[in-house]
Amino acid sequence: MSSLRLLRAFRALRTPQNTKTMSSHFFFPSPSPRHLGLPLSRFYSRGSGGGYGTHSQATSNMTVLYTLMGTNIAIFSYAMYLKVQATQGFSRPFTNFMRKMTLNLTEFRNGAYQTIVTSMFTHADIGHVLSNMVTVYFLGSFLAQAPVITPGRYLIIALGSGISGSVGYLYNRYLQTTKNTGMPDNKSGLGFSGAVMGISTVAACLAPQTRVAIWGIIPMPLWALVTGYAVYDGYYINNADSRIAHAGHLGGLAFGLLYYFARLRGVRY
Repeated sequence: MSSLRLLRAFRALRTPQNTKTMSSHFFFPSPSPRHLGLPLSRFYSRGSGGGYGTHSQATSNMTVLYTLMGTNIAIFSYAMYLKVQATQGFSRPFTNFMRKMTLNLTEFRNGAYQTIVTSMFTHADIGHVLSNMVTVYFLGSFLAQAPVITPGRYLIIALGSGISGSVGYLYNRYLQTTKNTGMPDNKSGLGFSGAVMGISTVAACLAPQTRVAIWGIIPMPLWALVTGYAVYDGYYINNADSRIAHAGHLGGLAFGLLYYFARLRGVRY
């Protein structure tokens, strides 16, 4: 859940709750394999000594990353199929899909608990899924090289951050809607950006001085990029007119920080 934009197609269909669905976008890092400005040996060694991670572990981490990306792309493809069906007059399948797969506070309180997980794998426009997948590929590939990151830890970081982002989003919607007005929530969140934020946060904690280039143009250290997003999200978190799920970002960031300090800080490479 990064930058949230209203989905025109879903807004036009209108669910019975008149729910507005929002999507999310993250930043684009440099597309170069050297976008992090760090030698590969910084995170693992091809040698057998020194306590460094192995190439096979990094490969296994990449398998986890590809599986997560593949799940996102498969669900997006199915959503696009249903979206086309909706434009041809068969709107109910797409409406039901969005209700079951996106995160809405009212639906969640009515028993749609699975959406706290399914929403993180759901995208409904091409720009949304591309921005999240490009970002998670580059920063996720970088994190996969860390010797302290095993496949199990990688999966925990990704799923934990995504779920934490969903919890943050739900709580913020509660504060903005039902707590103050008692009215049903009319917005839904979706996207992998909570997980992307958690992955980026752990990477920034492990290698804070690593250089990134946003859109391949603007260079900065990774810690500054993540900090900048945190400040931006914190500033706009209660802006009712914002189309960005700021609380979802902060939830993912919080899990990344918590996991780093609880499980990774001080671990020798």
